[in-house]
Amino acid sequence: MNGRRAPTAADPNDAHHPITMTVGDFTFRAQSQCVPFWRRYERQGDRIVVTDLNPGAMCARGLSDWEREFSRTLSAVTSAGRRGDVLRLTGPDASLTFEPAPPLPGVDITGRWRLRFFHGVPPPAGEGPVEITITDGRIEANACVFSGWRYRQDGPLLEVTPSTGPVCERTTSPFEDRFGTFMDRVTRATLLPDGALILDSPLEQVEFRKVG
Repeated sequence: MNGRRAPTAADPNDAHHPITMTVGDFTFRAQSQCVPFWRRYERQGDRIVVTDLNPGAMCARGLSDWEREFSRTLSAVTSAGRRGDVLRLTGPDASLTFEPAPPLPGVDITGRWRLRFFHGVPPPAGEGPVEITITDGRIEANACVFSGWRYRQDGPLLEVTPSTGPVCERTTSPFEDRFGTFMDRVTRATLLPDGALILDSPLEQVEFRKVG
């Protein structure tokens, strides 16, 4: 990164951790210990435009200087190139070089799931139960106002693409609007030992329980 070699293990002061990154069709999803870095990008000809959107530090310790530099550098990327197995992301004030990392263990999230908590709070009274059905590469919701989402998966990391438009004419409730926005931005799926499915976006977390 910017002429400095990345650490291969945490240093004694717990300031530098190895960073891994998954590249999707339109997202960069990086991780440094318990700190995530999430960016959307789009190609404009030979140029890459990166949108600065990130959930912030997930560790109680906050960001180290190394992690702050990585966050700034990733946001400053304007071009990408690959030679063999090496990926280079560069910009006027940015240089990141990545080598291949071992694949992440798979997480089987398929099945029918009912929403239990939205960011720690049960759904509002009067809302019908919200359920999603996850198959290989697709997520469908039980409410007719949602037409579903496609997703790509790399271990626990997800890249979600909304399908276009609702499939019925009624308007959405405020809670459904919030849920739809959340699903559009899901980045991670975690299966807990008690059987719960946790989906995370950059800003919120939702817990589901399996149905049947």
